[in-house]
Amino acid sequence: MKKILSLAIISLLALSANAKTEDVKKESSAEPAVSSMVQTIQGKVVDKSTGEALAGVSVKVDDNTVVYTDFEGNFTIKLSQPKAKLSVSLISYSPAEVEISKKAKEVKIELKTIE
Repeated sequence: MKKILSLAIISLLALSANAKTEDVKKESSAEPAVSSMVQTIQGKVVDKSTGEALAGVSVKVDDNTVVYTDFEGNFTIKLSQPKAKLSVSLISYSPAEVEISKKAKEVKIELKTIE
């Protein structure tokens, strides 16, 4: 009798654990609605007069996400809103603001030196 009772309890525990695992799988596979709205923008920042790439430029989006350009002036930033404004700045250059449309994938930004 003890063996049957033990087997019944083990079976119930196994079924319970399996049901919980299925619930976790369903929850983890569901994509949050916000992630489908994330837009990735790639860009390049250059000096307006020379066309040279600018490294270390701060590129900030409305939600306070900040990235910096690499040595070749390139950056990648994720936008959580369909339309966003990028604030771009570097010491000795005039800051710039660039509106990004929801269809944009790439952007080239030219900064002008402060005279």
